[in-house]
Amino acid sequence: MDDFEAVLGDAERAVRRGTVKGVRGSCQSLKSDSQDLVPYQEGDLSRSAAVSMDTAGTEVQGAVTYDTKYAAIQHEAEDFRHQDGRTANYLGGPLRANSDRYLEYINGQVATELEGG
Repeated sequence: MDDFEAVLGDAERAVRRGTVKGVRGSCQSLKSDSQDLVPYQEGDLSRSAAVSMDTAGTEVQGAVTYDTKYAAIQHEAEDFRHQDGRTANYLGGPLRANSDRYLEYINGQVATELEGG
């Protein structure tokens, strides 16, 4: 019984490590993908992008945020005109378009950790 519990504990830790790595990497990718679309005039909005992680509890949560006073307005205002293919919905659009890729990356990181890292 002790062997089973040890193996199970190792597997749980590997899944957690893989999940944390996968979520962090997916958030970094979303940040980069969104920065390709974020309205860009002086670069303040793009430079304000940040990834944060919450791994304190049993869940693993990651977030990409833009920290300027006008970030939410730029994200939601579809009637604003932007240069060079930049657009509103610069976070939501890439998240929806690439969600399968992000999930595959997370799954791959979990698999890698389960295989021994």
